[in-house]
Amino acid sequence: MFAVISDIHSNIEALTAVLTDIDRRGIREIHCCGDIVGYGPNPLECLDLLIERDVKSVCGNHDIAVFFEPLNFNVSAERAAYWTRQVLEDEDRKALRNRRWELLGNMPERMEVHGLLLVHASPRRPVNEYLFSEDVYTNPNKILANFDRLAANHRACIVGHTHVPGVFLDDPYFDAPGDLAEADRYELTSEEKAIINVGSVGQPRDRDIRASYVVVHEPADDPATTSDDLHAVIEFVRVEYDVEKTVRKILAIPELDDFLGTRLLDGR
Repeated sequence: MFAVISDIHSNIEALTAVLTDIDRRGIREIHCCGDIVGYGPNPLECLDLLIERDVKSVCGNHDIAVFFEPLNFNVSAERAAYWTRQVLEDEDRKALRNRRWELLGNMPERMEVHGLLLVHASPRRPVNEYLFSEDVYTNPNKILANFDRLAANHRACIVGHTHVPGVFLDDPYFDAPGDLAEADRYELTSEEKAIINVGSVGQPRDRDIRASYVVVHEPADDPATTSDDLHAVIEFVRVEYDVEKTVRKILAIPELDDFLGTRLLDGR
């Protein structure tokens, strides 16, 4: 059993709440699908906490934007990236500053975890491509092309990036967590492939303001499991946190647009 988080976006209140929930479940192994920083008010604290917890992460587009340049970003995201970079550079303790930059600079684009592929965005373009739920109707070839990029040894790919949790199948089809056969749980079998979006810890956009992440239950976690076809059970989890505290922090930082805070109150 392990947890996968994504799109923390410098929201320490959300990250702390999620890690508390993970600890409550007795989960020791945590992986991240990127975008640790960007948008939010506490990039240093989020980076330090992941380093302390030894959370391994792939790189997201906002992580790369802070390390290199924010290409193709809107004005709000670009300003947040430059502000985050300055905050990182302003750290006067050299060892602390360097370990944060090392984390951002050494994150791979892809990571394999227990036979699952982890990327930030998509199997085809791991850092930048958005896979939206409506693509199954408006651009099905994009979804099918991404399934074609899954290697034979990868039963599923776990992503973030859109901040909207759910499961893509290669019909193509998309199910939000609440629409699954067993609400908030998806059984991944050896007979099918899936692309699973874990949603966002720090900036959900599915009109649910709670932080989102997934727990991956493997057959070995439950000795009573008898199905040879079952590869894993993906459990979608939502966690409440002090949203208004995060909003107040963002509103108090002139370099961060107010919208980056107020949108958290609507989950959009």
